Amino acid sequence: MSIVATLATLVVCLLASGVVGWLDLRRQSSDERQLVLIELAPVRADLEGTINATFRATDGLCNLIAIQRGVSPDLYAEMARMAIAQSPHIRNIAAAPDDVVRFVYPLEGNERVLGLRYESVPEQYRTVKLARELRHAVLVGPVNLVQGGRALINRTPVFISHNGKETYWGTVAIVARVESLLAPLMQGEQGRVRYALRDKRDTQGLIQGDPAVFSASPVVTEIQVPGGTWELAAVPVGGWHSRSLLHSVFFQVGILISLLISTIVMLRASHLQQARQRQRELEQEIAERQRLEVAAELTRQQLFANLENTPTVAIQWYDEDGRVLYWNPASETLYGYSAGEMLGTIPEGTLFDKATFDAFLEITREIKASGQAYGPYEINTRHKDGRVISLMATTFAIPMDQGGIGFVCMDVDMTEHKLQQERLKLSAAVMASTAEGVLITDASTRIVAVNPAFTEITGYQEAEVLGQKPAILRSDCHQEDFYQTMWRTLQEAGVWRGELWNRRKNGELFPEWLTISTLRNEAGDVTHYVGVFSDISSIKQSQEKLEHLAHFDPLTELPNRVLFQDRLAHAIDRAQRYDHQVAVLLMDLDGFKTVNDSLGHPVGDQLLQGVAARLRACVRVEDTVARLGGDEFALILSNMQDGGDAIEVVRKILSSVEQPFSLNGLGAMVTASVGIAVFPGDGKTSTELVRNADAAMYGAKEGGRNTYRFYQASMTEKAQDRLFREAALRRAIENREFEVWFQPQVSLHTGRMTGAEALVRWRDPERGLVPPIDFIPLAERTGQIIQIGEQVLDQVCAAARRWLDAGHAFGRLAINVAIPQIERSDLAATLRSRLTAARLPPDCLEIEITESLIMESGGTARDVLLAVQGIGVTTSVDDFGTGYSSLAYLKDLPIDNLKIDRAFIRDLPDNPDDIAIARAIIAMAHSLGFKVIAEGIETEAQMDFLKAEGCDEAQGYFIGKPMPMTDFESWLTTSRYAPGATPH
Repeated sequence: MSIVATLATLVVCLLASGVVGWLDLRRQSSDERQLVLIELAPVRADLEGTINATFRATDGLCNLIAIQRGVSPDLYAEMARMAIAQSPHIRNIAAAPDDVVRFVYPLEGNERVLGLRYESVPEQYRTVKLARELRHAVLVGPVNLVQGGRALINRTPVFISHNGKETYWGTVAIVARVESLLAPLMQGEQGRVRYALRDKRDTQGLIQGDPAVFSASPVVTEIQVPGGTWELAAVPVGGWHSRSLLHSVFFQVGILISLLISTIVMLRASHLQQARQRQRELEQEIAERQRLEVAAELTRQQLFANLENTPTVAIQWYDEDGRVLYWNPASETLYGYSAGEMLGTIPEGTLFDKATFDAFLEITREIKASGQAYGPYEINTRHKDGRVISLMATTFAIPMDQGGIGFVCMDVDMTEHKLQQERLKLSAAVMASTAEGVLITDASTRIVAVNPAFTEITGYQEAEVLGQKPAILRSDCHQEDFYQTMWRTLQEAGVWRGELWNRRKNGELFPEWLTISTLRNEAGDVTHYVGVFSDISSIKQSQEKLEHLAHFDPLTELPNRVLFQDRLAHAIDRAQRYDHQVAVLLMDLDGFKTVNDSLGHPVGDQLLQGVAARLRACVRVEDTVARLGGDEFALILSNMQDGGDAIEVVRKILSSVEQPFSLNGLGAMVTASVGIAVFPGDGKTSTELVRNADAAMYGAKEGGRNTYRFYQASMTEKAQDRLFREAALRRAIENREFEVWFQPQVSLHTGRMTGAEALVRWRDPERGLVPPIDFIPLAERTGQIIQIGEQVLDQVCAAARRWLDAGHAFGRLAINVAIPQIERSDLAATLRSRLTAARLPPDCLEIEITESLIMESGGTARDVLLAVQGIGVTTSVDDFGTGYSSLAYLKDLPIDNLKIDRAFIRDLPDNPDDIAIARAIIAMAHSLGFKVIAEGIETEAQMDFLKAEGCDEAQGYFIGKPMPMTDFESWLTTSRYAPGATPH
């Protein structure tokens, strides 16, 4: 009967222990996956927020390209720079019209990608085609870059609409640094979790991390990226803990208690049986006692056998002094000491320090006094290698054979359990410190937890929202079907992410990027919903600024060219619908450059702002005033019955603009030239109207400025001729069709050559020799004079080097310089490099600038001349007397020579006025320390007169005509003025 009771008790206890242990294992596994999920949530949110913020940076740029059907290099660079400033993860932004990279910012380090045709790189072209077919952005990578390295690339296809038909323009690509963009992932891997990231469409390809993670039963969440979905998986660094019932503390304790209870039940039953047996059969007492002793010994042996075979519970037996009497194998595993090392020893100094050992002895004395077991209780001991072990221990007394009592300790290692508790605390700290708001609800969507960032963003304290539903934040900006779609997606996919508007506690609306994830238990039932969101108000503000920048001029706040074209297209549509006319006015400021150069660019900007304000005051509310760039403005006059109605507006504009401007206490005056084209007579499209208004504006400038002109068909012919001549001039520069002729200069005192003026000629293959008057003004206006000037300088230096090597003396060679060369090039640096390359002394060159150039360029010309003189090249003022030079200004100029204009030489020595002017210039120049050169001498009488008046040098047909280089070389050796000739 006692055996049945013992077995029944043992079975019940074992079953109970197994159930408790199994439930504990499920809890441990759930807790471990919950820990990983808590660490995964902020990493995924941070990563997803970073990716979306980074790759939405070019939305404004793509919209701009689609609106204006292209983009200028300057505007592209500015918008790309602002996008990169918003996101430090962007390496560069490239635009590829027709799938050929034409724009890249920044250019430095990315030069190799310019001109790249995506078709030549199959790896990249596949995603370009995919983005074009899907008609939305596609994120791929890591990709091997043409310029070196690997990166993530977001490709956005751009489609433009023209005449109602949408066509593919090209792609805009954001190239992001993998290491920077995936920094949240890398930082997360420094903790207790390993991450891996892959594209859901390509489960064999890995974006980041260890591919083994996906085969290790990971916690997986999805990240929505442009054009697809990524899977982010996580597992503990050391892998999932392998658990069996023997790893459960509760099962271990249950087994031990089951054994003890069974033993106690058996012993008590045995003692009861002995008492009954003694009462019945006194004569059998000795035999029964022996049988009982044998049974007790067998029970004891069975107990120790059970203790020996308990792998996870460390059991020791101590005497009253704390000396070790028994040490099972589990103790050897737990503490690192073998039984041979511990039996018969006192564990002070090995397992326990003095204070802990004294506390253990106090526990044994309390057990002895009370007769009750002690525990379970927590205690810290030391492993043989020195590390601290946290234990859950139970101690009870047991009689000893030789008398007295011993104490049995059963210890379970709680170190890992402690570490898990610390990890839970750490995860809670991460949630508390993350910048994104976190909201957790139960399965019925009641809020159960929020983090401090939630309070910071919404204004609600945790106590105010616990038990509430997230609807407390609703802004009423979205229809009910929006929320229905959200929850349907959440139920089907387990995650929803997107942008929505919510309301703070103070009533303020704010945009947020929200991700909601569903948490399920092992049975697949929903247990919680986790919402992670970030306030994107600053991103929205940046987008609004980009939109404004894309359509308005930042200086004047007027519509820019893009918005002007859009409004003109609308005005034309309305005019066609209601049979009205539309006038397009193009206006250019006369004299703005002088104000800008003389008073400085800040004052010039103020002038443009003032002009913009006056133009607004001259038109109606429905009209448009735009700034196209520089000092060029455009106006749209809508709803006109007749094109002549624009005249009154134009007159008002001309009168308003010519009034003086007060700029920082300085007075400035400009005028305007206006060209007018009227729809539909002067053009049916916006392009035709702007082009024809531009031609009319040039007609106004040629008509004397400060006036207006209506478009005429002949203006198109002139514009086309001007374009033809500009193209011919570009071809001439590319083909080096320019040649240098030389006209000698002689000393009036010695009769010997002192130098020559280098004059440019254009030998056109079709028209022959083109005179300078036919191309120099055009080259100056277009800026092509800079390249022409460099070719002239190259030829002059090469000729000078050749003549020096041949032993020919030629004095100094004078080269004419135009305004663009002064203002838009580093003239001194160019001279220095050419002189060095040709190994020429600086005094063999002279730079000539006109008097009018000095007055127009002001301080710029003075600075350039100082730099030229600084390298040893002489300077000269050409055509002196034809401008309006101030003598006070002239005396401060860094010049060496003055050239009297041929207009004052022509009638010498017969015209009294020219005599007086020539004498005055010679006297003034000498008094200022300048040398005087007279040009245009055609008679001996003119030469004799100037010599008598003290003029220093002369140049003209009487001495020698301009000659090609070969003829001039001959002249150097045969002319009577040559350095080696006999004087006359």
